[in-house]
Amino acid sequence: MHDLIMKNSFLFTGLFLLALTARTQTIDSILTAPQTIELSISTPQPRLNETFEIRLDATHIRANIFKSLINNFDFPQEIGGTDDNILTMKVKALAKGKNEIGPFEFYIDKTRYTSNKVAYEVVDALPNTDSGIWFRKVMTGANTFCIIIEQRIPAATKSRKTAENTITITTEPVSEEMVEFKDSYSIDGVSGGDSQRSTSFSNLEINGEDVPFKYGYAIYYFTINDDNAKIKITRDKFKNLPKDYKFEEIVVQ
Repeated sequence: MHDLIMKNSFLFTGLFLLALTARTQTIDSILTAPQTIELSISTPQPRLNETFEIRLDATHIRANIFKSLINNFDFPQEIGGTDDNILTMKVKALAKGKNEIGPFEFYIDKTRYTSNKVAYEVVDALPNTDSGIWFRKVMTGANTFCIIIEQRIPAATKSRKTAENTITITTEPVSEEMVEFKDSYSIDGVSGGDSQRSTSFSNLEINGEDVPFKYGYAIYYFTINDDNAKIKITRDKFKNLPKDYKFEEIVVQ
C-alpha cells in the first residue's frame, strides 16, 4: 500500500512538472520566436478617400512587454485570443495609384521588431450617387484573388410618434436585400476562402441636398486550383441582383 501511495505521488509530481513545463514553453516559445510581425490591411484595394484599417499582429510584442511577470504568475496554456493580439489603425487613402506600407521597424526593451511590407493600389472613388452596385476583381497573389462587391441603396429619414408622445427618427433603406454570393455555388478551378461583409448608413451631398443611403461592402477570397481552367464568374452565382442590372462576366483567367 505504501509503495502504491509513493508511485501515485511520483506520478502526480511528474504530471505537475510536465504541465508547468508546457506553460513555460508556451511563453518562452513566443519570446524566443523570430521577432518578425505580420502587417496587413483590411482591403486589398481601397478607394480614394476610403477609410480602411492597418493591422499589426502584436502577439510577440505583448509577450515581451509582460515577460517580467513570468516568475510571479502562473500562465494558462492559452494566454489570449487572436483578436486581443491585433493592433489596428484607421487611415484614409489620399493618393491614387500604387502605394506601400512598411516595413515597420522599432525596439521594445532592446528587442528589435520588423514587419513585412504591404503593397496595394488605390483606385477611383465611387461616383456621387446614392444607388448602384459595383464589382471588382483584385489579384492578391499569383494564384489568389478576391471579389469586392459594393452597393448603395437609397434611404429615407422617417419619424414616428410613439404612444408616449415621443418622436422616433430612423433612416430606412428602400430595400434590405444586399447583393452577395449564393449560399451554395461553385466555380470551376477555384476554391473559396474567407469572406467579410458589412453594412452601414452614410450621406452624400447631391444637388445641394444631404442624401442618406445604405452602404454594403463585401470581400470574398479565392484560390486558383487549376492554372489551365477558364475561370469565369457569372450572374447565376449571385443572389439579390436586380433584374435590370447589366452584369458583366468576371474573367479571372
